[in-house]
Amino acid sequence: MCQRMGARLVWAMSNFIVFACMAGTAIISLVSVNKYITEGIQHAIGENRAIKIASLVIFALLGFPLSITYSVPFSITSDLTADTGGGQGLAIGVLNLAIVIPQMIVSLGAGPWDALFSGGNIPAFVLAPLFALAAGVTATLKLPNLSSGSFKSSGFHFG
Repeated sequence: MCQRMGARLVWAMSNFIVFACMAGTAIISLVSVNKYITEGIQHAIGENRAIKIASLVIFALLGFPLSITYSVPFSITSDLTADTGGGQGLAIGVLNLAIVIPQMIVSLGAGPWDALFSGGNIPAFVLAPLFALAAGVTATLKLPNLSSGSFKSSGFHFG
């Protein structure tokens, strides 16, 4: 995809997909909680087939941006640092820290954030698409244009 569309557009597009899926997650959560309040616990556990199907579709769609997250930043970093002499390992390590530290902050803040809203996680599901939208807009406006021809398959290496 990066060869055809460019890494910036692929990365931004993945953030917009996350935005749509997380907005859908918030809507599904609101609908399921409302059903739970009005109809009882048996409807929240698995009685509602539409909520189950919508949730599975969202999780399936989230696979596309997840695959982009697992590959594009590392390929761009190694491509940009190949000729710098500083070493790709150092750049990949710094990138890894830039990924892990925000995840740790979210993990540590999730409990107090949920407690702030009476133990529910719907506010986090509402906040997530806002951050994903901001990331998509930022990626569109701020990421550099890399030549599409610089992304070439290295093939399979055996041995």
